[in-house]
Amino acid sequence: MAHITQSQRYTICCMLNQGYKQSKIALAIGKNKSVVSRECKRNSDGRSGVYKHDLAQRKYLIRQKKKAKRIRFNAQI
Repeated sequence: MAHITQSQRYTICCMLNQGYKQSKIALAIGKNKSVVSRECKRNSDGRSGVYKHDLAQRKYLIRQKKKAKRIRFNAQI
């Protein structure tokens, strides 16, 4: 499963501002429309509900830092 890149987030933001539907945006970035829908829902501004690419990228990076890291067991552990 590949993550959405920063440039794809910028494309989503621009196309939403121009009034494109999520299915057209999905075709443009090469993802499924459910991925675009989930991205907009998860990373939109909580107050205004507007999707902004820079805010979405910051939220993504914060979630990645908080995520539990996989511990690999070896002979020392």
